[in-house]
Amino acid sequence: MFSYPTLCEGILMVTDTREKLLEVKYFLERMIETHTERNAFKCNLGAFLSSARSVTWIMQKEFGKVPGFANWYTAQQSKMKADAKMKILDDQRDVTIHQKSISPRAHVNISITEHITVTDSVSVLIIRADGTVERRNSMPPSPPTPPSKTEAMVEWRWYFNEIPDMDVITVCKEHTSKLESIVTECERLFGSS
Repeated sequence: MFSYPTLCEGILMVTDTREKLLEVKYFLERMIETHTERNAFKCNLGAFLSSARSVTWIMQKEFGKVPGFANWYTAQQSKMKADAKMKILDDQRDVTIHQKSISPRAHVNISITEHITVTDSVSVLIIRADGTVERRNSMPPSPPTPPSKTEAMVEWRWYFNEIPDMDVITVCKEHTSKLESIVTECERLFGSS
């Protein structure tokens, strides 16, 4: 699931920044696994937000003295600040670290399918003019097949109030992808120094 992308002369080279990104991916996977468990999901979301914010802090520490990094990173910072979803996630991280627990809204859709069997029969009593009585019954119904088991489907989705049209996991996947692009570019440009 997680890969270490840098192999240099047969030695695995992993930057500290990449290690932190792997932590982000780890907590994203835990969020996906625990999305139906409120407390576990919230804990993993808080850890995701904290780790995600730390990626660029570690990047600055790791590459800050490499020639050209400062100018490149200033441009990256401008892009990140202009990205509304990145800003919201950063704000959510600040809230969960400094103010209160993270509180996304849960949308739970429950679908229940119940199978029932309906049968009918008809009994007709015919009284003729001569007084004879005739009874006619429809064929007795076949024994009903046992009903299928009731099926219930539960779908959980979590939302930030600030991003009502996209669920938290999708937002976090998108965020992880953006961080991955930034880390990969940074390593490509400044990793060999």
